[in-house]
Amino acid sequence: ISAARAVTATTDYFFLLSEYEVFGSTTYANSNEASKQAQYSYYSAGNSKVKKVNGSADTWWERSPCSGNANGFCNVTTNGSAGNHGASYSYGVSFGFCI
Repeated sequence: ISAARAVTATTDYFFLLSEYEVFGSTTYANSNEASKQAQYSYYSAGNSKVKKVNGSADTWWERSPCSGNANGFCNVTTNGSAGNHGASYSYGVSFGFCI
């Protein structure tokens, strides 16, 4: 399957964010995400991407699989930058939702 065909549009109401929706670009995700998604204005306005658990910054998962890594998914690191790890790692989540 081609990389472009691997990206499809969905309608979700409670979801993990994609790398593109958070950063407005792709570092580790399929670059074709940009054709189906938009960066959320909350993040494009410069708000922090850092999420905290018990007062400490924590890495959180995104829904984007890592391009070229069958076991990897994208995440946001403790300093708010794009990252990726294997699915066996235990990280937090930060859900998006529509109201």
